[in-house]
Amino acid sequence: MSDFDLTEIKALAWDVGGTVFDWHHSIKNEISKLAEDSSRNIDPAQFTNDWRTTMFELLQPVREGLESWKNADQLHLEALDIVLGKYDWPMTLKERTELNTIWHRLNAWPDAAENIEKLRSRYRVIVLTVLSWQIVVSSSKHNGISWDGALSCEFLDHYKPHPEAYKKGATLLGLKPEEVMMCAAHQHDLNNAAAAGLRTAYVHRPTEKGADTPNPMPSIEEFDVVATDFNDLSGKLLA
Repeated sequence: MSDFDLTEIKALAWDVGGTVFDWHHSIKNEISKLAEDSSRNIDPAQFTNDWRTTMFELLQPVREGLESWKNADQLHLEALDIVLGKYDWPMTLKERTELNTIWHRLNAWPDAAENIEKLRSRYRVIVLTVLSWQIVVSSSKHNGISWDGALSCEFLDHYKPHPEAYKKGATLLGLKPEEVMMCAAHQHDLNNAAAAGLRTAYVHRPTEKGADTPNPMPSIEEFDVVATDFNDLSGKLLA
């Protein structure tokens, strides 16, 4: 942990997709069942990763102002159309729309809910995510997770990793950027948060994209706090 005073931190801003919610296994398990029911011979894990990757590819021109403003639900549906075409898997609009709702019932990592609640005893704990507000609320209720607030970039005029997304999040909390710590399992998210003036906490999710796509641990010097999991993170932030 870097040398700084934890008492300066007033709020924790959380990425949730991959950090709090285990999107890969949640989606993969439902895709696997649907493929089996439809007699489709596909790799559910690869389909899941392709779906998420394609969503972020579609998000990029929205971030850059080259496409009209859309939220993650719209982008997930557009990405699903592309991925279904790649896998030659025809579905009706009704079937695609229903399938897209699985992002609203993502399972949390087992160590998330209890430790988030512990951290709320000392900090304001909010969400700061590119995912839609509906995804955050529905998946949080699905897992019994309570937040002090939820900020979706769909309402901030900028998507992360634009610096204004982080700065506006701090402003809405009535805090300076350096009084907010961004908590995430993604190094690029934290690097951009740090560039915007926020403190950073990395929590490791080695199987975020599945067991076949391992995620290496970053250098411990790279961020203010580096934790192996949520138990480790809450222990360090509540010390």
